[in-house]
Amino acid sequence: MKKTYLVFLTSVLLFALFFNAKADAGMLKNPFHKQVKKSAENKNQAGSSIPDPTLKAKAVYLELEGDSVEYDQESNIYVTSGMSVAHIVDQDAKLEADKIIYYGGDQNIEAIGNIKITRQGVITIGNSFKFDVTSDKYLLTKPYTKLQGAEIKARNLTSLSKNELEYEHGRLKLDEPLRIAQGFGARRHPRTFYSFKASRAAKAKPSWDDVPQNPRYRVTAEKIIYDSTKTLKNLTVYGARVHFRNFSIPAIPKYTTTVSSDPDVRSLPLLAPTFGTQGALGGFAVGPLFNFNLTDYHILSLSPFGQIGSEGAFGVGGMVGFYGPATKAEIAYGSLKDRFVGQFRQKFGRHLEFRTAYNQYLENGFLGSTLAQINVELVDRRKLKLPFTETGISFRTSSNWAQSNPGILPSRYKGFLEDAGNKKDLRNSAFKLEEQVSLVSKPLFKVGNENLNTALRVRTRNALRGYSTGDFQGIFTAGPLLDNKIGPLTFGLGYDQGYVKGDSPLFYDQFIQGMQSVSLDGDLKLHEWITLGGYGTYNVKAAEVIERQIRAKVGPKDFKMLVNWDALRQQTQFGLNFLFGQPVDFERFVIINSQTKTGGI
Repeated sequence: MKKTYLVFLTSVLLFALFFNAKADAGMLKNPFHKQVKKSAENKNQAGSSIPDPTLKAKAVYLELEGDSVEYDQESNIYVTSGMSVAHIVDQDAKLEADKIIYYGGDQNIEAIGNIKITRQGVITIGNSFKFDVTSDKYLLTKPYTKLQGAEIKARNLTSLSKNELEYEHGRLKLDEPLRIAQGFGARRHPRTFYSFKASRAAKAKPSWDDVPQNPRYRVTAEKIIYDSTKTLKNLTVYGARVHFRNFSIPAIPKYTTTVSSDPDVRSLPLLAPTFGTQGALGGFAVGPLFNFNLTDYHILSLSPFGQIGSEGAFGVGGMVGFYGPATKAEIAYGSLKDRFVGQFRQKFGRHLEFRTAYNQYLENGFLGSTLAQINVELVDRRKLKLPFTETGISFRTSSNWAQSNPGILPSRYKGFLEDAGNKKDLRNSAFKLEEQVSLVSKPLFKVGNENLNTALRVRTRNALRGYSTGDFQGIFTAGPLLDNKIGPLTFGLGYDQGYVKGDSPLFYDQFIQGMQSVSLDGDLKLHEWITLGGYGTYNVKAAEVIERQIRAKVGPKDFKMLVNWDALRQQTQFGLNFLFGQPVDFERFVIINSQTKTGGI
């Protein structure tokens, strides 16, 4: 059972207040899911002068026990005191209190003092308790329910009809913060101290250190309904508001989304935006994105969009996408360049992936994203832990067939590729086998404190390539890497000495970084809410900046809006890094079909 059940917070903040971003963050884990344990029935024992405290009422078997059990035969009332316990056998529930009173006439239970209810492993405590056995309805005042990863405190907890639980005027609080959304750049930025430690920390579960100690906002909701019988769209929030210091913002009146304990369940909002560059379509795309669940695990997306090009040019286009736990397929068209783009990816286990792309950028390890007209590839990624490395030695093994088309490349990118290769030796298409091996050492030295420090590492990145044309190429790079922090400025400064043996016959995968290159990757924190940064690679021999990216992060510590501009590839990325750890105040929290899913008695 996972802790990440506050998906309504994600939905309200992420989609209603800011923008309906297309992200898997629209579906989080479900903390309410519990397997029902079946208990054998315990029948009454007859023949006792004092009725046996094992009772049966409306097909519910009730067992009473305590240090002392008193029975008033005239009023048909049982009173247990001193470590009193009532077992409701067929519901796998147990009530503990200082005193338990069972009114046999109307079949009600009342508990007094140190009340504790245990239902299928979930514990709720409260001040006073009344339970109508015949209707399975009860009232618990000042309940405190401890779930795995969260707790619920409220004024009252009432059982409604049809196995519904309703908490009134309460608060939900997390044991640990949630990483609701993680856009690009989250693995490396923002850095704090010795960047590779920060990189590993960003991949790990978030901690309270990642959340502001003084929250800038709090969230309230008029009513929250969770339906445990549904896999999709099982949580609905009414009247949510986000409260800041001097004002509050209302969200949409009603929002429905999905929570699930199954990591393969997929859910996206019905309406979200398409925003940014789309492969080699050209221009900047803006439009709506409609998402439909074909199954609990697969989504079909449709998006008509407009295109904005250079010098005021306009175009129109559309995209169709299919997304599953291990599958991703997209095809799009844009009239600005009268061009199609598409990609298909299929994962097999943890390490292996088949992928094919048409006019679409694909990641190519340390060589960056590359763009071929057609690329069909099988990629295997593995990592071997070594004690002297920071994150282990990485292996990337690939086999692909590609067809180049210089006409789809941005002019600057095309120019660098032309300078790196020999035009007369280039082929239009070829098969390629490639092995990449890279590692970063642990610090050779590190000095300084949290605000002023530097650490020296050694980095090596290498590739061996064989082509169906008979060509072979080896790319070997190595050099020092300085990670630094000077107050609000954090940056990594690297130098790579390269050696290239042989040539690539394919235009799109020429090595453009050069035999000697300097790289700079850093961020400057201008304000708590604003950080500017960038990345660049300088080819010393060509005396030109090859790679150039500019990025910005805007927002509080736990909610960063991200934008990145890749000048070489003419690509714009948008993202969101969102951590949540604030308590949520609610007026009503209703759990439908709770008897088989949660800890109500």
